Amino acid sequence: MFVKWSIRVAVILIFLVAIVLLWDFAKKKIFGSEPPQPIITHNITIDQIEAMGKLELVKYKFRDVLEYKVGNSSWYGTGSKILVIISGEAVGCIDLTKIKKEDIFEDSTKLYIKLPPPELCYSKVNHQESKTYDIESGLFGKFNDKSSQALENAYKEAEKKIKELALEANILDQTKKNAELILKPTLEQIAKKKVVFKYDLESIKIEKEIKTLK
Repeated sequence: MFVKWSIRVAVILIFLVAIVLLWDFAKKKIFGSEPPQPIITHNITIDQIEAMGKLELVKYKFRDVLEYKVGNSSWYGTGSKILVIISGEAVGCIDLTKIKKEDIFEDSTKLYIKLPPPELCYSKVNHQESKTYDIESGLFGKFNDKSSQALENAYKEAEKKIKELALEANILDQTKKNAELILKPTLEQIAKKKVVFKYDLESIKIEKEIKTLK
């Protein structure tokens, strides 16, 4: 008696499992397979952007003639005068490591990115391309300690001058413009969306909320 009852229970269970399997198969045929789950790529995009680091977007090159005087060169041994043809460069960049999760806002078609302000990455004198045109250093000739110190000071002044010239030539504005030309296409390839650079994401969020309420 017990054996017959066990067989009946087993048959019923097998029948129920078969029904479930058949229903699952029929559901896929009738309604199609379940839509694929969306893949969250937001953090991946941020990681890829940050990995770019400080992105150099513009380089300015300068050549200038600098005259640097120390003391009174008209008196023997009391002064130095350096005349140097300076070659230097300045580079504008954007530090993408400063972009955080809250600096990125996206909708179905666009990715909005709040960029850090452009900055002057560096300005320097290219010593190999710079040439000493004339040196005067009193009684001891051009190779004395006073003359060498004057030359070193001349290069320091040249570095300051290159930085000033770069800022006066609007290198930061050009860096921002080049971000649109160079950086945007790269980020659009990463995000697979149209990229819009902004410096105030709060206005975008408010605008989106107003449109949603309407």
